[in-house]
Amino acid sequence: MSDSKAKSGKKAGARFALVMLLSALGGYSISYLIFKVPGLKQSLPAFNGFDAIAFLLLIMLVLAIHELGHLAGAFSRGMKFLLFVVGPFQWMQSPDGIRFSLVFNLGSFGGMAAALPNPNREFAPQMKRLAIGGPLASLVLAILCIAVGLLLSGKPAFYFHFIGGFSFLIFLVTALPFRAGGFMSDGMQLLELMRGGRAVEERQTIINLMMQSMAGVRPRDLDQATIARILGFESLDPMRQVISRFYAYISALDRGESQQAAQYIEWIAEHIEQYPQGFRQSMTLEICLHHVLQGRLEEARQWMKISSGGLVDPSRRAFIEAEMALLEGDKTRAAAALAKARKLTRRNYDNGMRIMTEEQIRQAEGKLTA
Repeated sequence: MSDSKAKSGKKAGARFALVMLLSALGGYSISYLIFKVPGLKQSLPAFNGFDAIAFLLLIMLVLAIHELGHLAGAFSRGMKFLLFVVGPFQWMQSPDGIRFSLVFNLGSFGGMAAALPNPNREFAPQMKRLAIGGPLASLVLAILCIAVGLLLSGKPAFYFHFIGGFSFLIFLVTALPFRAGGFMSDGMQLLELMRGGRAVEERQTIINLMMQSMAGVRPRDLDQATIARILGFESLDPMRQVISRFYAYISALDRGESQQAAQYIEWIAEHIEQYPQGFRQSMTLEICLHHVLQGRLEEARQWMKISSGGLVDPSRRAFIEAEMALLEGDKTRAAAALAKARKLTRRNYDNGMRIMTEEQIRQAEGKLTA
C-alpha cells in the first residue's frame, strides 16, 4: 500500500470515528432530554415484551420514512424507481415490474433507496433532490413526533419521543458529510454535487453506462469510448474506481477477451474492500467465476463463501454455482442450478446483463452433454 493511500485510509477512519462519536453524543443527549419530560420516566416499569417488538417496528418505520424521503425527492425531479430496502424487505424494479423479496444481509439491513435519473433533464439537480430527500424527511418526522409527544403523557408520549429522537439521530448521521465502508453519506453526496466539477462528471458518466446496460445493451456492445473514459478517471472515490473496472470486466468477458477481463477482475479482487457490503457480493461472485474458469477450485470456493447474501441477481448466482458444480464434476447439481438460473433470469433488472447470462447458461448447458 502506498503512503498516500495509507494516509487517505487513516483520514477516512478518523472521519468515521468522529461521526460515530458525534452520533453517540447526539443519541445520549436526546435520551437525556426525553427522560426529563415530566411523568415520562415513571411509565417505564409498564413496558413489556410487546413494547420490545413495537420498538423494533418503530425503528423500521423511521428507516422506511428516511428512504421514502429519498424516493420522494427523486420522483419530484422525474427520476424512475429502482430500489427500496428496509431491514430484510426489498422492492426492486425488474422487467416484469416491481418485485418484492427478503434479503438477509447486514450490509443492507438498515435501509437503501435508488432511482434512475431522467436523461432528458439536467443531472445534478436530480441527484441533489435524491440525496437531500432522506435527511429532510427524517428531520420533519423528528420535529413532528417530538411536538406530538410533548402534548401526551405516559407510554404514548415515550413512543412519540422515541420515534422523534431516533429520527433526529438518523438525520444527524446521514446529513454529516463523511465516507464509510465505500458508502458516501447523504451529506457527502450533496456536498460533492454542489461542488460540481469532475466528480459529478464521473458519476454521470458511470450512471449513463449503467442505464445503457439496463436498457438492454449487452456488455460486449457497451460504448467502448465511454468505458475507456471512465477507466481514465483519476477519481479519489474508491467506489467509482471499482465500478468502472467492473464494467470494463463484463464488457471484455462478453467479447471473449479473457486476458483483459482477468486483469480487471483481479484488480477488483485486490480492492474489493473499497466497495460497500450489500453490493460487494455481485462482484465477489464474478471473482469466483474467474477462478472457476481458470480451474482454481479452492480459490473459487473461498470467494463463493464470502459471496452469500447481498443485492445480487439470483440468476447470476445460480449460473456461477452451476459452473462450479461442473468444475467439481457434479453434472446433476449443475443441471439443477442451470434450470434454476434460467427460471430466474426474468428477475434481473439489468437487461443487458440478462442477455449475456442467458447465453452463458446455454453454453454451460452444452457442457452437460459433452
